[in-house]
Amino acid sequence: MKIDDRVVMVTGSSFGIGSETAKLFSEKGSNVVVTYNRGEEEGKETLKRCKKNSEAILTQLDVTDKSSIRESRKKVLERFETVDILINNAGILTSGELVDLSHREIEDQIDVNLTGLINTTKIFLESMLKNDEGIIINISSGLGKSGSARYSVYSATKFGVRGFTQSLAKELPSGFRTYVVNPGMTATRMTDYSGTDPEKVAEVLVRTAEEDFGKRSGADVNVRDYI
Repeated sequence: MKIDDRVVMVTGSSFGIGSETAKLFSEKGSNVVVTYNRGEEEGKETLKRCKKNSEAILTQLDVTDKSSIRESRKKVLERFETVDILINNAGILTSGELVDLSHREIEDQIDVNLTGLINTTKIFLESMLKNDEGIIINISSGLGKSGSARYSVYSATKFGVRGFTQSLAKELPSGFRTYVVNPGMTATRMTDYSGTDPEKVAEVLVRTAEEDFGKRSGADVNVRDYI
C-alpha cells in the first residue's frame, strides 16, 4: 500500500517502538494518530516530532477500556474521517516464574496484550470496513513463536496475537490485509534499553505497511530477517 496521505494509528506510541514508528510514518507523508495511556508528556513529544513532517493528532487510549477506545475512535474520525492503517503496538511485560506472578500481573498482561488488542481492532475495524482497503499490523514477539522460562504469560498473549492475526486474515474482505510483526529484544523501557534499536523495528513496520516483503495476509514478519 502507498502510505503517503494515509491515516495511520499507532497504539502505545508515546515512547519506544511506537514513538519511532509514528515518527517514521510521518516522515513518509502519512497522517498520524499518536496515542498514549499514562505518558501524556511523552505523547506530546512524539506528536511534536510527527508534526514536523505531516498532520498528526494525539489521543488518550486505554486499550483495556472499551469506552476509551470508542472515545479515541470518535476523535480520530472527527479529524481524519477514517483510519487506513492500524498498528496494534501497545503492550506490557511482567517476567517471572508463573508461581511467583500475582493474579493481577497475569490478568494485566492478558488484558493489554491480547484482549485490548482484539477490542481495539474490532472497534476501529467497524469504521475501516467502510473503505475499499486497509491494513492491520499486530505486534507479537519472538516469544510468540517460541516460549521461554519466566515469560509464560507474556508468551501466551503473543502466541494469541499471532493466532488472532491469522484468523482475521481469513475473514476480512479481499481489500484488507493483516500482518503480525515479531520483534526480538528491543532497546526500550520494557527491556531496560537492551537489544535492537527501536528505529530498526520501526523501519520494518513501515515496510510491512508498504507491503515490501511480498507476504500473504495473516503472515509473520520476523524483524531479525530484515535488519
